[in-house]
Amino acid sequence: MIDVVFLLIIFFMTTAQFSRLTRADVDLPQERGEQRQTPEEAGIVINITRNGELIVSNRSVDLRELEAIVRAQIRRAPRLSPLDLKLMIRADRNAEAARLNQVVTMLTSLGVGSARLATEVPRMGSGR
Repeated sequence: MIDVVFLLIIFFMTTAQFSRLTRADVDLPQERGEQRQTPEEAGIVINITRNGELIVSNRSVDLRELEAIVRAQIRRAPRLSPLDLKLMIRADRNAEAARLNQVVTMLTSLGVGSARLATEVPRMGSGR
């Protein structure tokens, strides 16, 4: 029994570490957003920094590399349509909207149906 508990602790610590690796340091828009009881798995997490840099899996990529990553993800799941691909875009609120538009346009050209845009719930008394 102790072995099982120990393995579960290791598993959860490892998966928590992986989820942190996919998130670059960005200042997310302060919006309430959609509140779900159970969070949906993100799949590919695309970070757009303040200066427009694209970061996927803790690695800086250009738009063509991002397109190749998304195409590879679509090929990995042949029974799923690109419409069902799970994507999360974490765009810094101070980044230029043109960069976000480039990413969304590229995703649309690949047939990706939707992507979730990450936001941060505003704190009480933040002046909004």
